[in-house]
Amino acid sequence: MLQLAWGLALLVLLAGASAVLSAWADLDAALLPLPLLAGAALLSYGFGVAGALRIGAVLAFVLLAALWVVGLVRLRPAGFAKACGAALRQPGLALFVGGAAFLWVLFFVQQPMFTQWDEFTAWGLAPKMVVERGAFYVADPVNLKASFTYPATSLVTFLFQPFGLWAEWACLAALDTLALACVAAAAALPRRRWYAGVLVFAAGAVLPYFFSNPTPGAYATQYVSAMADLPMAMLFGGTFCLYLGVRDRRYAFWLTALPLALLTLTKDICFAYGLIAVFVIALDQLAAGQGTLRTRLLPVLGRAGGLAVVVLAAFLSWSRYTAAVTPTVDTAASVGSAGLSYGAVLAGGVRQLLGIGREEKFAQIMAAMGDAFFTRRVCLLGAGVVAVAAITVTAAAAWLASDKTGRRRVLAVHLGFAFCFAALYAFHLILYHYNFSDVEGLALKDYDRYLAPYYQAWMLTMLCLLGRAAHARLSGAAVGGAAAVLLAVFCWRGLPAAGFWTGADSLYTLRADVQRRANAMNTVLDWNDRVLVLSQGDDATRWYYYRYELTARVVNGFGGFYGRLGETQDRWDSDFMNLVESENWTLYDYKAVCVPATLVAYMAEKDCDYLLIDRADDYLQREFSPLFEGGLTNDMPATLYHFEGEDAAVPFTLAVVAESEVQ
Repeated sequence: MLQLAWGLALLVLLAGASAVLSAWADLDAALLPLPLLAGAALLSYGFGVAGALRIGAVLAFVLLAALWVVGLVRLRPAGFAKACGAALRQPGLALFVGGAAFLWVLFFVQQPMFTQWDEFTAWGLAPKMVVERGAFYVADPVNLKASFTYPATSLVTFLFQPFGLWAEWACLAALDTLALACVAAAAALPRRRWYAGVLVFAAGAVLPYFFSNPTPGAYATQYVSAMADLPMAMLFGGTFCLYLGVRDRRYAFWLTALPLALLTLTKDICFAYGLIAVFVIALDQLAAGQGTLRTRLLPVLGRAGGLAVVVLAAFLSWSRYTAAVTPTVDTAASVGSAGLSYGAVLAGGVRQLLGIGREEKFAQIMAAMGDAFFTRRVCLLGAGVVAVAAITVTAAAAWLASDKTGRRRVLAVHLGFAFCFAALYAFHLILYHYNFSDVEGLALKDYDRYLAPYYQAWMLTMLCLLGRAAHARLSGAAVGGAAAVLLAVFCWRGLPAAGFWTGADSLYTLRADVQRRANAMNTVLDWNDRVLVLSQGDDATRWYYYRYELTARVVNGFGGFYGRLGETQDRWDSDFMNLVESENWTLYDYKAVCVPATLVAYMAEKDCDYLLIDRADDYLQREFSPLFEGGLTNDMPATLYHFEGEDAAVPFTLAVVAESEVQ
């Protein structure tokens, strides 16, 4: 209940602060939730780097509340109420507040949980650790297992959960609130065109579904996900939509820097996305300026240069911070198993694109990427070529509905996005060559997931331009047509059988089982404890669940063979592990074969405090029972054992037994 109350209170603060700033600056109130939310996250980021994350979150809350107080004093209560009423009559802000409040209440009732693999390895694990520990994971030795993620999603989550009480549903609601703030910026249209604002908001909210390749009958995770994909796409498009609302204002223009910095801190590829946004903004400024190109160039370069500095500063601040607090190989700026620098990868990739020293693997991936643009589905209508065509049709409608200056701007923005898409496409080709194994690279692993955010942001920008077109009647009809097509295609081909609006308890059976077991273990575990987890027959799913749920450091296992003390040449570092009989080594995809003596030696080598046996089998019962207090059985419940040391008569003593309903 505390998370719900805090989330709704923060929404109220954002709405009131937007109303006050809107009245003072004569801006559409729907433009302001995005920079306010981004600014609060960035303020927390600065304090987090200094080791005082909770202070930053409290200060952000205090500053938002201070805007209310100043508004009440300066505008008087009657004027403040009038400003709030005027702001909420703007469709963008009203839909943002209403939509976000609806999701917070819905998620509180349904209690959705994480379901995607990467949420347990990084994107859900990182915000969980930040909320529970009140510090960036990279600065905490316990949290190094999530150190490679960028902090934006954790920062936004922390703003809505600053008390150390973690709830997955609140994390999902917080990220959706950020997404809706971005859509609200696109829907920030004059009140007389409220219908266009409503249509743009509805179409923008559907875009994550439109630019997807859904499995029929599968649970749709677009708005029930802790992954960075939705925030990245929405921030990329929302930043430019915010710019479109403030581009002609001398000081308000710099509000764009706030979500731009947060975008850069969302994911490693977002450094490129941030620079793309700056480039397209510069093109728009050049297309709209008065006078000769020479007289326009210097002011445009000044503004674009300022935004580029913001992007660079955000990117370098995080990389320098992680390097300072965790100066290890894991945090080095390198790509692929060869450990090449980004510069070396880019230089080598460009040479191969030009045909200089092109390798066979690069040529094969290049051919696959060319074919994929016409064959691999990235949206409900089909492949990338169809997605670009749909975006271009929307841009054409915006061009037709605009005046002369507006047409130049629409053309410049659309062509800028198209040029940068081609560059980004080539960049992903280079990454597939250098950063993926041969099998994954040639298969173009996660192709649609990597490109969908760009398509989504591109379309959101075109919808915003269409809504802002000068000729109200024509643009209104065009916006209605575009929104109708998107919604019709969504209902025809993309309406999922289940999504954020439905319960998904059947998806959580295994999660809930591991969670019950882990809760029992957590009664004796502490963050400084080191635990080795064994689950015979596991495909790593249960291991990652435990890694996420346990309030301790889960120690990585090994693959290969470790059958004799001191002979470690045939084993390799891994993450999870099974103990498998040597004659049955083909039973699992990941093998870790050891004998009782080497298991004890490995526990000592890794300085483990506990061993958790989630599921046993005949091999454990037959070979390892003498090591454990009370022995082992193949059908035993999940049990946590304390490791007494190599020299103990019984190395493993009973700590906790966790009964479970699921085997």
